[in-house]
Amino acid sequence: MTTELSKEKLEEYRSAFEMFDLNNNGLITSNELSSMFHNFQQFPTKEELKSMIDNYDTNSQDGINFEGFCKLMQQSEKLEVNEMKEAFSVFDQNHDGLIDQQELHNLMKNIGEEFTENQIAILMNEIDFDKDGAISFEDFKKLFEEK
Repeated sequence: MTTELSKEKLEEYRSAFEMFDLNNNGLITSNELSSMFHNFQQFPTKEELKSMIDNYDTNSQDGINFEGFCKLMQQSEKLEVNEMKEAFSVFDQNHDGLIDQQELHNLMKNIGEEFTENQIAILMNEIDFDKDGAISFEDFKKLFEEK
């Protein structure tokens, strides 16, 4: 599994793994996993933590090693992308894979924001990273990656 990751992604995961492996034993235990979630203001139950350990414990050591952590992180990223796709589809009213200026204007109007055509054009220009005149899913993703 870890061989499928880019060098940069492996380094990113390694850094995060080392940060959460508090006792530096090469495993993230249930307590360490709990601390990790608390850092993100999430509070899983003991049962949920045990389930995660069971799902990502690749060596039956009652903890998640680096390989299991990589699998956990990849699964988490897939869920985030799926949530972004769902949000994008709400904005993409005609389901053509792009959000055009009219769709953005309609969306803003629906949430109670009145923008002029000029303001919408400025907003489009800021979000349309590839400057093709519409917001693609890749543009939409970049918007969140920059935050």
